[in-house]
Amino acid sequence: MKTDDVVYNLLNEISVQFPDVKALMSIYDEDETTFKMEAFAKATTHAFALGYMEQAQRYLSFMAEKLINAEAKVIEYIDVYYVETLFWCASSHTIAVGWPLVPGNLQKLYINFHGKAPQN
Repeated sequence: MKTDDVVYNLLNEISVQFPDVKALMSIYDEDETTFKMEAFAKATTHAFALGYMEQAQRYLSFMAEKLINAEAKVIEYIDVYYVETLFWCASSHTIAVGWPLVPGNLQKLYINFHGKAPQN
């Protein structure tokens, strides 16, 4: 399977699993895969901000599960375009309620990049 195929497959799975996110991702062209993944991260942060904890947890659990035994390109997309974008410009309240719910494997990626847990 080509590297790009695994990314398109992941984005398709997200679209099928979460139709609400598909609408957000559909504003980007098919080849704008990084923006689509960032849209999923922003949807996760936005769900926390709105108090939709179960929805945010479903998003996070999906990504944490996909990270396990993933191909290198999928790991890169989850790390760089999903995890690094989580909590971008989030309020201190959103961070306080959301961060404890982020699975450990995703928290580790976040801290590896940012050097610490999110702060406002």
